[in-house]
Amino acid sequence: MVTIAVVATILALVASAVEYTTHVSRQSQRSRKTALAMEIADGHLEYLFTNWRNIYRYTRMTYDSGGTDYSILPTNYFYTDLFKPGVAPSPFPTAMPLPSPITNMTPSCTPNTIGLPASSNFPTEANYTVTQYRIQAVDPMISLDGNENAQRETTNGSGNFGPMPLNTPPPAAFGPNTWQYSFFYLASVDVTVPAMTGTVTAKVRRVFEKRFDNPWTYAMFYVDDLEFQPTYNLSIDGPVHTNGSLYIGTSNFTTTDRVGYGGDYTNGFSPSDTQHSGTPSAPNFVSNLPPAQEASMLPFGWVLNLSNSDGSTNNDSYHELIERPAGGTDDLSAVRYYNQAGYRVLIDSSNTVTITNSAGTSISTGSGEGKAITDAMTMNKVIWDVRENGYVRITDVDISKINAGISKLPSWNGVIYFSDTSAGTSVTTTFSGNSVSSTKRGIRLKNGATLPTNGLTVVAENPVYIQGDYNTGGDPPSDHGTFTDPDAGGYTRKAAAVVGDAINILSGSWNDANSNSSPITQYKVASSTTVNAALVGGIVPSGTSSGSYSGGGENFVRFLEDWNKNNATFTYYGSMIELFRSVQATGIWSGSGNQYKAPVLHFFYDTNFSNGNTDPPGRLQIAAYLQQQRWYQVY
Repeated sequence: MVTIAVVATILALVASAVEYTTHVSRQSQRSRKTALAMEIADGHLEYLFTNWRNIYRYTRMTYDSGGTDYSILPTNYFYTDLFKPGVAPSPFPTAMPLPSPITNMTPSCTPNTIGLPASSNFPTEANYTVTQYRIQAVDPMISLDGNENAQRETTNGSGNFGPMPLNTPPPAAFGPNTWQYSFFYLASVDVTVPAMTGTVTAKVRRVFEKRFDNPWTYAMFYVDDLEFQPTYNLSIDGPVHTNGSLYIGTSNFTTTDRVGYGGDYTNGFSPSDTQHSGTPSAPNFVSNLPPAQEASMLPFGWVLNLSNSDGSTNNDSYHELIERPAGGTDDLSAVRYYNQAGYRVLIDSSNTVTITNSAGTSISTGSGEGKAITDAMTMNKVIWDVRENGYVRITDVDISKINAGISKLPSWNGVIYFSDTSAGTSVTTTFSGNSVSSTKRGIRLKNGATLPTNGLTVVAENPVYIQGDYNTGGDPPSDHGTFTDPDAGGYTRKAAAVVGDAINILSGSWNDANSNSSPITQYKVASSTTVNAALVGGIVPSGTSSGSYSGGGENFVRFLEDWNKNNATFTYYGSMIELFRSVQATGIWSGSGNQYKAPVLHFFYDTNFSNGNTDPPGRLQIAAYLQQQRWYQVY
């Protein structure tokens, strides 16, 4: 009997152990299956995000038509294989067979349906199933009903919620300033995988965000790769960002704010830069704030790989923002600076000027508002630009006369556009009494110490030359030597931007007649100069020709004088924005001392840009696509 009892006890213990082991095995397998289901769901969410972002990146349309911002897409633009949120004729989720054509877009466009990713992407579990796969626009608080459908407040502040219509864009969430705002979308995926007993379902959710900002938020913002290899000390006291890769190879660079990059960061030199070599030294960043990888901030949130399949020549990437619209479809009509300007001023090869206003109405240049503009212009000036290795026909624009004549300009909105449309065409003109030929054109801003009360944005399709102090009131801090107060003389700087194919700085001592003389230490000696304005322009990238360097962020603005001889300083308050590769000003940077001798640089970020007090006239936005909160449930 004792033996039987012992055996029974042992069997019971074995059974208990087996049961426990089986239970542990089941739990362990269920945990593995749960993790597997979540991994598959996360893969589907990444696929949703990529497609959601691409639909936005390649969607260009008219802004603010009839009070509606059509740049924001509602739920019914994001169809998936399992989610068809049409608004007619039958109800969600099996409504219209295709996404809605994008409202107000020319040419008309319908987003692609977002398919399920191939199951071969998830080889560890071939028998999974997906029962929910969707993107829906939501309010900033992610208000949902019991079926996880988006809700919105019926009246602001009422606390009462109703369904958010599928064709209604989501409401905005604003950041610290009104130009910093976001729109949110909820992505949902339910994935079921077989387990030892039954199945495991992971319901995974993630929030997608389209975030708008101003480029002026940054002291320096680059679309392309950004390099800093300054020969002398350079300090930048505002945020720096590049959508490309960041290369810094010297301790001469110092920043006192955050630095971000979209590609990679290298303490060294770009592989395209063959001018710099040797062992790099470490730049100086804020303590515990090294450069960080960030989402790309695209102008208007768009990737502008434009095609000419429709016969249009409006296909010059972000440079299109400063160009005149050409024939054919114009996806950028709403944001092109030419169309934003209150006045568009065009100069042809014979220096004939034509002017239209923002409505496209031709303006006579012989009287009234047209004469107020042409009286501020002097055509057919010529300089030798040693970097461009050629003569440049210049149109001078006297900003003081523009300022004085604003009362005669009924269409004035703070943005004025210039283009010498004959760039690339050889014309014969006169330089110092001699006949010379030139294919290059430029717009020069002179007497710009005082700007209009409500600000000024000057845009040119050509390179821009700023000569002398700009937006300083005539008493710049460079004359005081303090470099701390951009309004040192009692003049309050105005909201200002200068936008062009390239931005060149000429000091107040520049003399056209000496521009083709050398050495520069004798004929082109600079005097201290101050500019207070956002500057938007292009670069010539490293590697454009054998052994070339872009000049880096330290040479985003281009110089043509000897700033060393008299210890001249270039003092700058503003925000430098690189959007494109220069199309007209394509000369290669050289640090040999034949083009220029670098000034002592005092670069200051204009902190007024960070609070929205002095946004330049005109519209230039950037946008990023982000993934935010993630949560899940398991069944």
